[in-house]
Amino acid sequence: MITLQEICQYLEQLLRTGEYQDYGPNGLQVQGGQEIKKIATAVSASLETLEKAVEEGVDCLIVHHGMFWSRDEMPIVGTKKKKLDLLIKNDISLLAYHLPLDAHEELGNNWRVAKDLRWEALEPFGEVNGTAIGVRAVVNAVDRDQLVAELTGYYDHPCQLVTGGPSTISTIALVSGGAHRMLLDAAKEGVDCFVTGTVDEPVFSWAQEEGINFMAFGHSATERVGPKALAGHLEEMFQVPAGFIDVYNPF
Repeated sequence: MITLQEICQYLEQLLRTGEYQDYGPNGLQVQGGQEIKKIATAVSASLETLEKAVEEGVDCLIVHHGMFWSRDEMPIVGTKKKKLDLLIKNDISLLAYHLPLDAHEELGNNWRVAKDLRWEALEPFGEVNGTAIGVRAVVNAVDRDQLVAELTGYYDHPCQLVTGGPSTISTIALVSGGAHRMLLDAAKEGVDCFVTGTVDEPVFSWAQEEGINFMAFGHSATERVGPKALAGHLEEMFQVPAGFIDVYNPF
């Protein structure tokens, strides 16, 4: 058993939350009980995720996308009230870490992928509000279709592909989630392939015009990586059960 204060302090230091200018509060968003006997992580604080946390007897839920954002409307009504009711009535603490969990060089949504797949010469890439959250890497020359297959298996999600660059890939830039516009940053750096979660209409022409391959594997799928890694780390660190709540989201 550990305390909520211990978890909050540890994650603040581990994820270096003070280094980021984010779009919402990182850290404790809803306070539950002080004793933490079971932890879960998830991508988003959706109603379905919270309901599963209740079913699984979770004391502390840590998500990448929290309940509160800078441009949110203030009234606590509708679904937001339902979520708060679930958390408060079941004494569950909700913690959220957005950009810090994208950027972490061991447990984050981007560097963790590069290390799992043994990419080399890793460098920070993709600035958001002055801080890089993604990774740039060198790989042994790999056929584009082979890379698609490898990443499809890793993310367990189909690829939306634009074949704008070389068929043999040696350099990759990766920024998870909704980062498709960073394709242009990758192109400026002469990268062969940019990998992210989302895609939008301009990407098709951008990739072809700038001569770079583009691969999107879903916002949610590319951001399961960090929460899963964090659950394993916390279980090992604190010797309490910690698991990942995997809620289906095709986008």
